[in-house]
Amino acid sequence: MTRRASASSHKVVASIDATQIADTQIEADSRLRYRVIHDRLKSAIAVGAIVPGLVLLEGPVARLFGTSRVPVRKAFEMLHAGGLLHTFEGRGYLVAQADGGVPEPLRVRLSEETLGFDRRPEPLSIPSTSERILDSLEAAISLAIVFGHFRIDESEAAEGFGVSRGTVREALNRLRDRGLVEKSAYSHWLCGPLTARAVAQDYELRGLLEPAALVASGPLLGALVLKEALADVERAIADPDSVDAGELHRLETTLHDTFLSRAPNGKLLAAIGHAHMPLIVNHAFYDAFQLHPDKGTLVEHRGVIESLIRREYRKAADALAEHLHNGQVRTRQRLKVLAVLPDPELPGYLQRVA
Repeated sequence: MTRRASASSHKVVASIDATQIADTQIEADSRLRYRVIHDRLKSAIAVGAIVPGLVLLEGPVARLFGTSRVPVRKAFEMLHAGGLLHTFEGRGYLVAQADGGVPEPLRVRLSEETLGFDRRPEPLSIPSTSERILDSLEAAISLAIVFGHFRIDESEAAEGFGVSRGTVREALNRLRDRGLVEKSAYSHWLCGPLTARAVAQDYELRGLLEPAALVASGPLLGALVLKEALADVERAIADPDSVDAGELHRLETTLHDTFLSRAPNGKLLAAIGHAHMPLIVNHAFYDAFQLHPDKGTLVEHRGVIESLIRREYRKAADALAEHLHNGQVRTRQRLKVLAVLPDPELPGYLQRVA
């Protein structure tokens, strides 16, 4: 990994201008709706749940999602730009074949079944204020726990974000579900410290469970999602310095979440999710210090994907296990480096516990 800025110059920005939120709320709501529609349809197409050739129309899809046609139209345009939908001599778009080809139009009544959903999608709701501050709160806390043990002051966090204490409390409860924070016997919110032992325990659990989940999920992954993932990691290998924290986190999420998500054992996936603390912390670390991944990490990703494409699921699982082993070594080395660096500048609501 390479660094573009020194640790001492780092600053976590974890505040939200409440006035700005109010001024841009309508625009943000629309963006969120089309993004959700795009992501759900893209996922269903990628895994083959939506059959090639199906004709998608704005009105029926908007009714199924409980929204207007505007975000549906935008989602369709994005899917078309990505090669997942085609235009044709008729209304709407038709779903592309896995190889990008143009199939014959299939005109059937659109329903939750034809869109690949187990049930009707819930109407798209506007994220709560707690959801809007969640990412900033998570990023600050994820970085802090690498440097020690902290108390989270609800009142100061509410003032910094320009929201109520109840909103902060709701967000912290979500982070508690992820294992990032805890509540003391005196109802104080606490986080950290992240220790080498805790990292080792998480990786031990992931090393046992993630390969098993991949073997179960691999045969159910669509060819398109694997093809896109391989293209993404190939681009990253060609130019690692172009991969920022957000892009690396997306690559890691694809490998450790998307590729496992088709496994039918929900309890297995839930247990894996609770052990993803190193992923959260590594994302905050890369973002804070503007780092880029080393090529070896990305080559390990490619090995897993190539085995999945060849339908060699046990080999893919072995490659994933090796990647997790190496990831544990890298993370523990990273913790040693952090131990000798000066503390980053953290938000005032994070108060060190002596």
